[in-house]
Amino acid sequence: MSRRSLSPCALALLLASAALACDRDAGTQAPVTPQPAAAAPVQRATLVARDEVGLGVLAALDTSVDPCTDFYQYACGGWLRKTPPPADKPRYGRGFGEVSDRNNEVLRAILERAVAGKAKPDSIDGKLGAFYGACMDEATIDRAGVAPLAPLLSRVMAVKDLPSLMTAVGALDGALFGGGGPLFSLYVEPDPKRPAVYIAHLDQGGTGLPDRDFYLKTDPQTRALLTAYQGHVARMLGFLGEPAERGAALAAKIVAFETELAKIQTPRDEMRDPDKVYHLLGVDGLARLDPQLPWANFFKALGYPSIGGDLNVLVPGYFTQIGPLLRKTDLETLQAYLRWHILRSAAGALSKDIVDADFQFTAALTGARQLSPRWERCVNLANFGLGELVGQSFVGERFAGASKAIALDMIHAIEEAFALGLPALSWMDDATRARALEKARALHNKIGYPDRWRDYGKLKLKPKDHLGNVLAIREFGLRYDFDRVGKPVDKGEWHMPPALVNAYYNPSANEMVFPAGILQPPYFSERFPMAMNFGGIGMVMGHELSHGFDDQGRKFDKDGVLREWWDPGVAAKFEARAQCIEKTYGDIEVLPGVRLNGKLTLGENIADFGGIKAAYAGYKLHAAKKPEPPLIQGLTGEQLFFIGFAQGWCTHETPESQRLRATVDPHSPPKQRVNVPLSHFSGFWDAFQCRQGAPMRAPNACEVW
Repeated sequence: MSRRSLSPCALALLLASAALACDRDAGTQAPVTPQPAAAAPVQRATLVARDEVGLGVLAALDTSVDPCTDFYQYACGGWLRKTPPPADKPRYGRGFGEVSDRNNEVLRAILERAVAGKAKPDSIDGKLGAFYGACMDEATIDRAGVAPLAPLLSRVMAVKDLPSLMTAVGALDGALFGGGGPLFSLYVEPDPKRPAVYIAHLDQGGTGLPDRDFYLKTDPQTRALLTAYQGHVARMLGFLGEPAERGAALAAKIVAFETELAKIQTPRDEMRDPDKVYHLLGVDGLARLDPQLPWANFFKALGYPSIGGDLNVLVPGYFTQIGPLLRKTDLETLQAYLRWHILRSAAGALSKDIVDADFQFTAALTGARQLSPRWERCVNLANFGLGELVGQSFVGERFAGASKAIALDMIHAIEEAFALGLPALSWMDDATRARALEKARALHNKIGYPDRWRDYGKLKLKPKDHLGNVLAIREFGLRYDFDRVGKPVDKGEWHMPPALVNAYYNPSANEMVFPAGILQPPYFSERFPMAMNFGGIGMVMGHELSHGFDDQGRKFDKDGVLREWWDPGVAAKFEARAQCIEKTYGDIEVLPGVRLNGKLTLGENIADFGGIKAAYAGYKLHAAKKPEPPLIQGLTGEQLFFIGFAQGWCTHETPESQRLRATVDPHSPPKQRVNVPLSHFSGFWDAFQCRQGAPMRAPNACEVW
């Protein structure tokens, strides 16, 4: 699940049994009150399902494992054993993987019907058919080769000095990169201090590898990957006509330049504090950071010379240092760097030989053994680029009946449970508690799909020009966003397509958003017992709600304004309790020598801790009003709740992907997302009768919410 943050995103092992705990007030170690020994958990012979839903739950279990020893393996072992990981998926799960596969099949059918229907070009089906038909026409794409890049590459040849460089970067951002171009990234979101108004946000960037650590760390795996990246750049430059020897020399220069960019970037985990990445300098203030850097050229070429004061510069230090770096870099390197990033950004929409070469490095980075089939890549492009066009048919097929009403009823129960739990937080004073309650009650919920669909009338797509269509979608998105700078925020807007398997909390609007794509089995179904729904999508709801009160979200008030609304003493107690969670995850080694970053993952981990507690309390409220017969004889509703939660996270993952995500992903790995929060939650201990000393019962439990 995702938290909508102040910066753009697309796409979260061993139980830490020695984790430090947080005292309810001061963050010191506090022993759990001793409990009497309990009977052993249920065994396989006692579990009998009453229908196919229950049989599916049972099939995923591994009851040879004690749930109090390793709950993830107990809940997921059967699925892991019976489900071979797809060769094209470096991470594949029962939730995100299988649900995405089913959703993509629905989207594929919708798009294929649009191609066959030959609708009018400006109709919904006309646009969908033109895009998908062009994307699937590999023969036409192959014949074109790199020729479609010629107009973009010609802009690079006009670069002769710093002003022409900034002009080229601005033009390329508008025509190809959609704001995420070379050197830095630019995007539009509400002003954190004035959330009713859109502003532009300027962020560091410019590197081809996923994080600065891939350039700067010196361990053997990282150095080998950087060497492979340099070889990849050289190989790809060959498609632009560079001979092998010259391509290798240029690749070395490109990687050296990107390494210098990495050196002036702020580490990812230090970018999480919303107060520290808010500097409303405007374009004039940005220019004062380095008067020699011609920003006016960039904004004019982008098409937005009048942004004025509506510009937040996330990391001013980066923009004081990038000018001197550019001034000392030779023209050949800068031109080669821009040409590489043009090819890199467009590679997936070019000929098969380029796509295959590009995948070779993706495989080294992620461990994927095979490229996804073309139809799936085209479906994903349509879902992300035309999400509210293709999503209209999707929700009609996959989100009908009483689904929305049931989901809203669940959210209300979880919100009520969260509010009822606030008085029990002894570390929070009455004034801060009252404001927290106001914020919780002010939450807005969006379920399934937008009330008003986005207008794609200005977007023109062609049935025989795949790269042209990709660029048109990127430019459409950029113009859609930047035309709104300085204007009122559209509170009905969605930031995820309806068919996506994900959800998010948006702090500037104090809202939770749950696309229809995730409101599917195993997370949710009208047919499921509510214990499973609360354990599945209910946990997602509790997770997103808790984001409003994690170490980032808590800094926004009920109206989405970034301001301090906590008593300083209470804020200090919160930080102490959060430190308990940060250390717990920071002590976890997911691979030999690869530890989780407790600071980077802190917000998601707080949301997992709070989410399971809120969802469980919401389930208990619901069950008290509407009790259900057991789905599986031998399992209580409470046990089924936790199994339903865990089985949404059953996941295969390559070591390469684990290593990559440990560096860049703010979510912990699936096994930790299950085992760590549950091992610190007394509701789980009680449900499965976990004795003191069991691995799934942390001796000193952390708790925030």
